[in-house]
Amino acid sequence: MDVKKSIADRVNRYRRIRRKMKEVEAHIKDWVQKVSKVRPELGGFSVCPYASKAKYKVIECQAEDIMPVSGYDVVFYVIEDYFDLESVQFWVNFYNKLHPEWLFFEDCACYDTYVGTIQSNNGKYNLILMQNKKDLQKNRERLAKTGYYHHWNDAYLREILGDDYEMVKNSG
Repeated sequence: MDVKKSIADRVNRYRRIRRKMKEVEAHIKDWVQKVSKVRPELGGFSVCPYASKAKYKVIECQAEDIMPVSGYDVVFYVIEDYFDLESVQFWVNFYNKLHPEWLFFEDCACYDTYVGTIQSNNGKYNLILMQNKKDLQKNRERLAKTGYYHHWNDAYLREILGDDYEMVKNSG
């Protein structure tokens, strides 16, 4: 009887985890659509012009277990929901140093970010996003030749662009 109960408990736990993951994936899909929407208040740009066509993967894991995954334009790591902004930023900095060929960004549920007047963060989950550094730099160079970055707050632009800030400012 204990074996049947143990199996039933495991099955129920798996179903709960899978149901939560489907909710997370649906939320991220909606968020990607939201940041892909062309906005007149952003000069006809979307918050993220490449998001709608990006191939992405959603992985739920603990922050300490993040491992780069190739083959995607962006990987969304859904991490501990009890982390504050500083904790998420710690892991982002850690992974940026550990894996210099990738760029990691925080998207913290408790830290609202905006491009112009449009909210750019997902607002619900703590995420660490991972993108290929070279690919991202090429996309940034293309966008820098347009008016895309003119709608960004300079402090947030510096935070997001990091080492690419001067390149973008000098191109635009």
